[in-house]
Amino acid sequence: MSSAQQSPSPPPALPSQVGIAPPPRPPHRRSIFSGLLLISLGVLFLLFRFDPQLRLGHLIWRYWPVLIIIWGVAKLVDHLAARHTGGRTTVLTGGEAALLVVVIFCIAGVGLADYLRHHHDFQFNFHPFESRYTQSDALAPQKIPAGAHVTLQTDRGNISVHVGGGSDLRVTVNKTASDPNRSAAEQRMSGVKTVIEPIGGGYLVHPVHQQDWGGTVETDLDVEVPKTATVTAQSANGGITIAGVAGPVQVNAANGDIDVHDAGSDVSATVNTGNVRVFNVGGNLRVSGHGSEVDVSGVSGNASFDGDFFGPVRLRNVAGVTRYSSQRSTLMLAQLTGRLELNPGGIELSNVAGAVKLATRNKDIEVEDVAGTLEIADSHGDISIHCSRPPSAPIRVSDESGEVDLTLPGSSNFEITAVSQSGEVDSEFQDPSLRLVNDPGVGRLSGTIGSGGPKISIATTYGTISLHKGS
Repeated sequence: MSSAQQSPSPPPALPSQVGIAPPPRPPHRRSIFSGLLLISLGVLFLLFRFDPQLRLGHLIWRYWPVLIIIWGVAKLVDHLAARHTGGRTTVLTGGEAALLVVVIFCIAGVGLADYLRHHHDFQFNFHPFESRYTQSDALAPQKIPAGAHVTLQTDRGNISVHVGGGSDLRVTVNKTASDPNRSAAEQRMSGVKTVIEPIGGGYLVHPVHQQDWGGTVETDLDVEVPKTATVTAQSANGGITIAGVAGPVQVNAANGDIDVHDAGSDVSATVNTGNVRVFNVGGNLRVSGHGSEVDVSGVSGNASFDGDFFGPVRLRNVAGVTRYSSQRSTLMLAQLTGRLELNPGGIELSNVAGAVKLATRNKDIEVEDVAGTLEIADSHGDISIHCSRPPSAPIRVSDESGEVDLTLPGSSNFEITAVSQSGEVDSEFQDPSLRLVNDPGVGRLSGTIGSGGPKISIATTYGTISLHKGS
C-alpha cells in the first residue's frame, strides 16, 4: 500500500486531554430562605399563643406579600454571600419548594379556621387529654336605686339579664375550665372572682383574673336587675340575652349572638360575627358592626342599621324611620307596617305607609304597596313593583342592565315617562295621549293615563320595561 492510501494521522491532543483537569465548579451555598420562613411562621403562631383573639386569618390575608419580601431578602443575602465566598446559588431549590408548599397549606388551614371561628361562631375544641369542669357561685344580693346603670363584662362567656320583682341586683356565676386534671381546673376556676363595683354612679359586674396560665376561664353571668335599670353588656366571646328591661340597653358582642326583647326604651347593639334578634322595643333601635342574620320586629321608634351582614336582614313593623347602610346598599323608609328582607341576592319590601328611597347594586328588588314617594336606583338587577291601590305619590326608578316591571290597578291615574336604552317598552294600559315607540336600540313610553296624577319616571339600559294592569 502506498503512502497516499494510508489513513490520516490523528490531530494533536488538546491540553485537557494530556492530564490538565478542568477547574472545579464553585460549591453550592445553602440558602437562608428556609430558616427565615420558619422563623416568621413561628413568630406568627407565638403571637397567636399569647393572644388567642388575634385575627390570624385576617393578618395572613392582609400581609401575605411578606412571604415574597422574605424570599427576596433571603436571595439577596445569598447572592452577596456567594460573591464574597465564590459559591453559587439557585432561585428555589426542591427542598425550599416543598417547605413553601407545606407552609402555604398550614397558613390556608389557619386562615380557614380563623374565618369559621369569627364569622360562623365555630369553635375548635379538640383536646384529647382535657375535660371540661364547672363551678357555680352566687354573689350576695345588693340593693340598687331605681334607674341605676348596671354594666356587665366578661372576656369569655354568655351574659343573661332578666328582670326581678324588687330592687336587688343578683348575680349568679357559672365558670368553666378545661384541663387534663380536675384539681388543676378547679384551682383555675377558684382563682376567678366576680365582683360588683360601684363606678360612675352605677355598678360594674365583671370577673377578675379570668385569664391565667392555662388560657381563659369561661365565665357566664346570669343577672337579675330591677325593671327600671339601665343595662350595658359586653362579651368578647359569648352571647348576650336581655329581656324585660325598661331602661336603655346597650349590647356589644364581639363573637356571639345578641337577643333583646321586651325593652322599654332605646336599644343599641354592636356585633362582630353573630346573629342579632330584637323584638318589641319601646324606643329607638341601632344595630351596627358585622355579623350573620338580623331579625327585628316591633320597634316603636326609629331603626338604623350600619354594617355588612352575611345572612338575611329581616325587619317587621317599625313605626318610625328605618335606615340601612352597607357597602352595597343604602335604604331609608318611613313607617314599615309590613316587612323588609335584605339578602345577598335581593331585596323584598312590602307595606310601607311613607316614602322609600333605595340605592343598591347587583340585587333584584321586589316592592309591594308603598304609599309614599318611591325612589329606586339599581344596577345589574331586575326591579318589580306592584301596587294594589292607585299611586298617590311619584315613582322614580333608575336601573342599569336590568328589567323593570310595574303593575298598577286599572283604575289608576298617572303621568309616565319610560326609556329603555338597548331595550323595549311594553304597556297594557291604553290611552289616546299615550305614545309608545320601540325603535331599534331604544324604547320609549310617555303620556297620561286617565285624568293624570303622580309622575312615574323609569329609565333602564339593556332591559325591558313592562307596564302591567292589575286588578
